Amino acid sequence: MSKQNNNQEPDLIKDALEKAGKSQEEIDIVSQLDKAQDKADEHRLKTGVLQTALLERTLPLSLFAVQKQQADETMAAQSLANCLTALQGKPLFDGTGKVAPEVIGALSEAGYWGLPIEKKYGGSGASKRFLAKAMLEVGSKGAEVLGGLLSIERLIGAAGPLMFRGTEAQKQEFLPSLADGTLRSGFGGTEPAAGCNITKITTYGIDSEDGENILVYGDKLFISNAWYGHLIALLIRYKDCLRVLLVKLPDCDSEEFNIVNYEIHALRQIHNKGLHFNGLKVPAKNLLPGDGLSLIFHDLDDGRFAVAATAAVRMRRILASCIPWVNSRITFGVKLKERQYIKHLLAMQGAYIAGSEALVYWAASLIDSGFQGDVSSMITKTRATDWLRDISTNYGMFTHGGRFVLKGHTIGDNLADDMVASVYEGPNPMLGKAAVKAVSKAFAETYLKPILSGKNSLWAKMKAIASLSLYFTRLLAPAKAEAAPAELPTTFKPYLSFALAAWRRWRISLIYNLIKYQEKMADEDLVMLEAIYEPLTAITSLFVAINAAAEAAKEGDAAKVDALSLLCMEMRIKLAPHRFKRTDSAYKALTEKVAEHILAGRFQPIEGVPQGTILQPYYQ
Repeated sequence: MSKQNNNQEPDLIKDALEKAGKSQEEIDIVSQLDKAQDKADEHRLKTGVLQTALLERTLPLSLFAVQKQQADETMAAQSLANCLTALQGKPLFDGTGKVAPEVIGALSEAGYWGLPIEKKYGGSGASKRFLAKAMLEVGSKGAEVLGGLLSIERLIGAAGPLMFRGTEAQKQEFLPSLADGTLRSGFGGTEPAAGCNITKITTYGIDSEDGENILVYGDKLFISNAWYGHLIALLIRYKDCLRVLLVKLPDCDSEEFNIVNYEIHALRQIHNKGLHFNGLKVPAKNLLPGDGLSLIFHDLDDGRFAVAATAAVRMRRILASCIPWVNSRITFGVKLKERQYIKHLLAMQGAYIAGSEALVYWAASLIDSGFQGDVSSMITKTRATDWLRDISTNYGMFTHGGRFVLKGHTIGDNLADDMVASVYEGPNPMLGKAAVKAVSKAFAETYLKPILSGKNSLWAKMKAIASLSLYFTRLLAPAKAEAAPAELPTTFKPYLSFALAAWRRWRISLIYNLIKYQEKMADEDLVMLEAIYEPLTAITSLFVAINAAAEAAKEGDAAKVDALSLLCMEMRIKLAPHRFKRTDSAYKALTEKVAEHILAGRFQPIEGVPQGTILQPYYQ
């Protein structure tokens, strides 16, 4: 255990790792990552929603709703409308299968790439919530890759770090070109031997003799949108620190730089390349201020909702492609759309689409409102991408049957992209563990640290112990929430009651496991994921869906209300399989209802989404 004098504040993370017998290398790495996350959150005005809810006596249900903000987004709305018009009838891909330069240019003129960038630098200054809408609309009605490309180019690419930490001179130099689309960008973090543990990167920079430039050496791998002339936010080791350097890639290969090509199943419609640096000269003024890790964590927290949005786009496309097939395919004299199992497959797709989009808008709005967005964004990203895998390899695939393997089929052609979404910006299990650590830390910092602090008097420690005892007492009482939304349909009230009971059980389970495993918790991967994180994601999905249903009911969108109701039923089955089953009469009736909405064209998310053509059609 680390030694502390009476005037020191305890480092709970470090102490736990030392007690668990971890190596000094692991202790140093985890402590570095933890401090970087703290720095990334320093500017946030509000604590994360899940952390807040864990500590509150009454569940703040309204924090699981989309946070409304007064913002003039007329300019952004016009840009989005222009984008959708510009894409109509235009060939989206060139002869190599990549997004056509004409499409990039058309979107540039329409203002797509400038959506997230402040107006004073030539952009629209759109909120994260509006960006989610733009990605969903452009991705589902244009091409899936275009939704994700906005995130790669403008959220986790060079624009994100620039807007967060760039100097005014750096912003003036690069943001206008990023806003008008004449400059494209990406983020260069991962390396051949450094993936999730980004502290292990070896790409480095040294000062040139004149001090005006930084010479870059090393290799990057799996860099999306890495191509000649693009601006890359490059994570490097510089003067024993991790920093972010803005590197405009040369227009051709040379002794100092070259692009590394390899075959890859996913991301075939954009460039995903390796980068080799051998003394490439980059202006020193392109070095962004501040710690590189905190910059990266900030961008990841701000951009994970976009991964979920691109997953929702794929779900829209898959469901839309099912409609002509189930309307035409006949088996044993009956059309597919009339079979109960097929209706179930369609309805589940609708439920997961409605749930994913509700989570996306919620997580994005939290960032807009100044909340710490790590846990909410992690839950949103992991849920949406897990649901996409289910739809791609289960619900959508079994609707289409063997034809999904044909070239030109939306599932077969995009299967690698659908799978890898669960790995982008942190593999889902790793994010689950990180989320558990974050909520556990909120509890420990509030209730345990005052007891362990060497700065606190005996009286202060006794008060802290009393506060902790009161918290335990409250855990035993039935969970309560602030008033439910006035527009909440009556059918959702049992879901809310169930969710509150599940929330109470989850909090007890969290504290129980923290006490049971203590410093050994870091090694209990299955406990963290199966006993803590998975139930937390289901409960969060319930609270978000309940709020989204109230909003949909207010708007008169019955199809969305029913799809969200089915999602709530699914979450109940997940949390209490001994009480709820898919064979229940209410579940089967709701499945029929949601499928009917979809087949009748009443499900808004797939309105205007291309359905594709039936490959190798049956002839009756």
